[in-house]
Amino acid sequence: MSVAGEIYRLKVALLDCKPVIWREVEVASSMTLAGFHGVLQTLLDWHDSHLWAFEAGEKRFEFPDPDARTPPPAGQDPDRVTLGALLARKGAGLRYNYDFGDDWWIDIKVVAVEKPQARVRYPRCLAGERSGPPEDCGGPPGFEELLAARKNPKSKHAKELLDWAGPGWDPEVFDLAVINKALAALPAPRRLH
Repeated sequence: MSVAGEIYRLKVALLDCKPVIWREVEVASSMTLAGFHGVLQTLLDWHDSHLWAFEAGEKRFEFPDPDARTPPPAGQDPDRVTLGALLARKGAGLRYNYDFGDDWWIDIKVVAVEKPQARVRYPRCLAGERSGPPEDCGGPPGFEELLAARKNPKSKHAKELLDWAGPGWDPEVFDLAVINKALAALPAPRRLH
């Protein structure tokens, strides 16, 4: 897939989680925030079942509550704002907030601005560590509790938590090939003209 414009290599790190869960990903500068939301969901194996927003400085980019029926403020529609409008240089950053109840925060920083490579499909993940936290586990405090349950699985509460997370969940697993296959299955990024 040919990509016009620049490619941003981004470091994505989940805040308030120890050990740190991070990814390095390349995306087109022409990708909208709404499209990048889909990339972040894929990188962490989340299921897009909660509200979300991006923050850059004092601006917040989010869809309004569906019950409110009001459009986002001018210039803050995640379907119309591109990464290139917010992340034009190395070191630039923004934050992503997902699931306002669990309150996950992700720090996003530009590591490099590059030209697209021939025969490379973007977005693509280059590296990372650990699996994303399970959805609805209670945010960073609930995730810490789940990790503690794995270390000491004998109590009744620990067994309940581990049963809830599922037998296949392993916080240390990071499979680059699986993530890139899922990224390749995402719809082609929309471009604004």
